[in-house]
Amino acid sequence: MVDSVQETAPAPEAAAASVGSSRRPDLGGALRTFLGIDIAVRLFIWSTALALATAAYTALGAWPEGSLIGADLGQAWHWGQRLTGWVVLFNLIYVLELIVLRLPIPTPKEGRYPTTERKPNMQLLWSCLVAVLTKARYQAPFPGFLVFHFASLPPLVWLMGPIFGPRSKTCYVTDPQIIDPHLITLGRNVVIGFNTTVAGHYQERDAVVFKRTIIEDDVLVGGHAVIFGGVHIKAGAMIGAGAIVLPGTVVGPNEFWAGVPARKLRDLSPATAIDTTPQRA
Repeated sequence: MVDSVQETAPAPEAAAASVGSSRRPDLGGALRTFLGIDIAVRLFIWSTALALATAAYTALGAWPEGSLIGADLGQAWHWGQRLTGWVVLFNLIYVLELIVLRLPIPTPKEGRYPTTERKPNMQLLWSCLVAVLTKARYQAPFPGFLVFHFASLPPLVWLMGPIFGPRSKTCYVTDPQIIDPHLITLGRNVVIGFNTTVAGHYQERDAVVFKRTIIEDDVLVGGHAVIFGGVHIKAGAMIGAGAIVLPGTVVGPNEFWAGVPARKLRDLSPATAIDTTPQRA
């Protein structure tokens, strides 16, 4: 004789315990640690640049004589010129610090890394450290307003590209938010609009996926657009302002995409090259 088995609903306490035991680890502690490291690194870079610039000015005897307080126009003008030079030196040192601090950090590899494991994944750790330096690059406190300029001009651009990223053949007028710069490749004549974000990752519920984003030559990306990791935008394409290009999207050559999420709207005529051949009279 087989006894009948009746399924009964578990008691609320047992259900709560069951749910609690299946939850993934609380990430609050890791995120607080990240914020703490972010504070420490940002203050270290800023204070060190401040100290080195000030010490260099003192060693060179570059500080003006007399106090700025109560100075006449001539003396105040002299102070203004010297302080401007000090700000330039501060920003140069700031960018050099970013490069030097990036050197010992291993470059994170592409892949899918779960966030549910209790033991931290080293690739995620390296990515967090790069993210700290990336935040320091884009969110530099006053007087770090020239960080973008010095990072984009020779000779520092020759170090920033290979060491810090992104690998780019393009110069910008405005500074786009390029997250995961080590996973971003940009071609020539790429125009990226104001407040656009280009990422080399995207986040799933239980994992973070790192994948290279490639933008080829002669691409125009409108302002306030978002381009996720794994996107490949081919030569001559255009992304409309405010578009969100989903992970893994491939935009074909000379295509116009726009919308949320972005989709192909039409084909564009190929970009016309400028004829530089001398013309005979």
